[in-house]
Order: sequence, then structure tokens, then C-alpha cells
Amino acid sequence: MTHRRAWLIEWTFRLSLLGKAMLGMAQVIGGLFLAIMPADAIARTADALTRSELAQDPTDRFAKAVMHWAHAINPAAEHFYIIYLLGHGIIHFVVVIALLLKSRIAYPFSVATLMAFVGFQTWDWLHTHDPALLLLTALDIFVITIVILEHRLTKGAAAPKSSLF
Repeated sequence: MTHRRAWLIEWTFRLSLLGKAMLGMAQVIGGLFLAIMPADAIARTADALTRSELAQDPTDRFAKAVMHWAHAINPAAEHFYIIYLLGHGIIHFVVVIALLLKSRIAYPFSVATLMAFVGFQTWDWLHTHDPALLLLTALDIFVITIVILEHRLTKGAAAPKSSLF
């Protein structure tokens, strides 16, 4: 492997970890925010954020989708979102820290974890058709690819070409 390609893989790996860490932080903050908010605060916030847009364009699909989502959340769904966001965010941090420490188990653990996210997000997308899930899934697949390339790079020439790890 050329020095330039190795450098590109390493920096792509680091940037993807930064992105995963930022996503994890946003998820933890979002989960904590949901946990401390009053029950009707989501609907009121969505109303306040979309009111002027819907007044200008009552057919705005994004604003209508936000309103539909905000008013459709029930307490059970809210608890699910809190647990999901906190759990997903914390797992992101664990994966990022393990990969930064270049622990031997970090690479297969992170690939398995990200593949589980891909599976869950795909299953959830099949039920909700939420485009954000497609974006998150594509990001996770990209990170899985970069993690595998980085792992092969750090193992050097000793890695068999036919194995995943």
C-alpha cells in the first residue's frame, strides 16, 4: 500500500471517528433533553419553530412532517427515544474510545456494533420510511468500511487478504 493511500485511510478513519463522537454527543444531549422536558414541550417547540413557515407556505412538507412527528409522540414513544438516544450515544463513545486506543478487540467490536445499528436502522426504516435512518445507515456502512481498512492497515502485511479481520 502506498504511503499516500495509508495516510488517506488514517485521516478518513480519524474524521469518521470525530463524526461518530459528535453524533454520539448529540444523541446523549438529545436524550437528556427529552428526559427533562415537560411532556408537551416537544409539540409546543415544534409549533413555535414551524408556525411562521406554515403561515408563509401551508404546504411545506418538512414543516408539516415536523408537526406530525411532534404531535404523534406518546409517552411510551418518548421513553423509547430517551433510552435509544442515550444508549446509542453512549455506545458511540465506547466504540470511538476503543478505536482511538487501538485496542485489539476494538475493531471487531466496533464493526459488530455498527452492523447491529445498520440492522436495527434498516428494520426501523422498513416500518417508518424515515429518510434520516437511510442517512445514518449509509454513514455507519461508510464507517464500517473505514474501520476495516484501518484495521488492515494497522495489522500490516500479516493480514490475510481473504479475511475480514
